[in-house]
Amino acid sequence: MLSPLTKTLLACAFVSLCLPACAPSTTETGYEPRRLGMSDGQRRALYAPKYSPEQAQAQAERDQEARKKPGASLGSPY
Repeated sequence: MLSPLTKTLLACAFVSLCLPACAPSTTETGYEPRRLGMSDGQRRALYAPKYSPEQAQAQAERDQEARKKPGASLGSPY
């Protein structure tokens, strides 16, 4: 037979284990906490800007145009 103190401790332990499962994964401000057990690549992807092939193409075109301008390789005088 379990003592009343043991029953209370077991009930508290059970409740404390169940509470995190009830909590929402995103806060009111939109912050989503980092999940444990993620790989380094998955963690980096959380903080990296969203990537699209169109953005990469546009950036490559801007870089190419900057190289064509005279004096572009010299940098800004300011």
